[in-house]
Amino acid sequence: MKKIVATSKAPAAIGPYSQATVHNGVIYVSGQLQLRVQKT
Repeated sequence: MKKIVATSKAPAAIGPYSQATVHNGVIYVSGQLQLRVQKT
């Protein structure tokens, strides 16, 4: 069984995506990486 996980404490997923999915006891998560702007 598949369960979609969503929280208001994280950026919203866009389009057909979700923040996380639980399937057969395994959690598949998505997220974003922090980008550092390099100043020269």
